[in-house]
Amino acid sequence: MANMYQDGFAGVYDRLMRGGYSHAEYADYIERIFGLFGASPSIVVDLGCGTGSLCVELRGRGYDMIGIDSSQEMLNIALGKAAAQKGGRDILFLNQDICDFELYGTAGAILSTIDSMNYLTARRQLNRVFALAGNYLDPGGLFVFDLNTRHKLSRVIGGNLFYEISDDVCYLWENSYDSAGRISTFDLTFFVRNGDGTYSRHDERHRQRAHSDAEIAAAARLARLAQRGVYDCLTFDAPGRDAQKICYVFQKERP
Repeated sequence: MANMYQDGFAGVYDRLMRGGYSHAEYADYIERIFGLFGASPSIVVDLGCGTGSLCVELRGRGYDMIGIDSSQEMLNIALGKAAAQKGGRDILFLNQDICDFELYGTAGAILSTIDSMNYLTARRQLNRVFALAGNYLDPGGLFVFDLNTRHKLSRVIGGNLFYEISDDVCYLWENSYDSAGRISTFDLTFFVRNGDGTYSRHDERHRQRAHSDAEIAAAARLARLAQRGVYDCLTFDAPGRDAQKICYVFQKERP
């Protein structure tokens, strides 16, 4: 149960974790952020790239993409997607932990979407990712990421049970929230139909933390990244009290 995004879950991730929007919509939003802050990155890094959908979408728009993820199973699917798209074979996928990623040079933008940063459950991990982003960004480069909010983790997901049942796959998603640590624990059990009509069971445990604005600001100061925007995700509106996902934009200071 301690492992995440193993072979069984990686195979159904795109179907079960749709998020209510398309990767094309998210890529549109990222490009609007680039335009708003005058960024024209050539190389773009996607931390926690998962099955590679955003990497493939942005590669199709002309960016040189690097996708980083700790799950080899997810990257195997990403490689298949990339191979099927024009120019997709040029995407560099790296099997690395985002807390310890290494690049051969700098990048014009570093992204982390679909609440990947919530999986950093210790403050030192948050600081570490910020430090690495600050190290590998070009001067003036952007660090853009989204986070599930405390409201979403504590109240919308909270201690609720979610499920989906279909002929090919079904899942049970049981949740608990620790208010002291601001950590949500997701216990997922899902059944995937095999070719012979039988079903295989898979179990995973995921944990996400609600980072505070003060923790994010402190990590940014240590990394010398300046905050440029905080938005209700996929908009440019200020997040309200009931916002469920927030997008943060930081910029590496120029010398």
